[in-house]
Amino acid sequence: MQTYEKDFYQWTIDQAQALRSRDDSSLDWNNLTLEIESLGKEQLHAVESYLKQLIAHQFKLQYVDDEYCRRGWQKEINNFLDQIEDRLTNSMKPKIDLEKVYRRARRDVLIDYPELEGILPEKCPDSLDDLLR
Repeated sequence: MQTYEKDFYQWTIDQAQALRSRDDSSLDWNNLTLEIESLGKEQLHAVESYLKQLIAHQFKLQYVDDEYCRRGWQKEINNFLDQIEDRLTNSMKPKIDLEKVYRRARRDVLIDYPELEGILPEKCPDSLDDLLR
């Protein structure tokens, strides 16, 4: 089982083969469990990251008067929505900390547009479902 530490790629191949052949004795149960849990966390993190970018770009569309950038922002919003749609599952929704994601998106927008301080809402005014429409 030292392959996990020395050659992760080879470990994944070995574990996949052991699963396919239902060879329980070759499975590295501890590390396999950790990696499966890690995959789930990575998917949640990816959704939250795309959601943060979605919110930031929606702020820009709503509050920044820059006709030159609007089409690009809208294309980015569409991309973020597509990425979220491809990854988001119903079991993931309750795990998303929308207020945390919103605060981070707001913070990033205020770096580029400090004049929006006091204009951008402090708390997220939308539900997750509303943001994804």
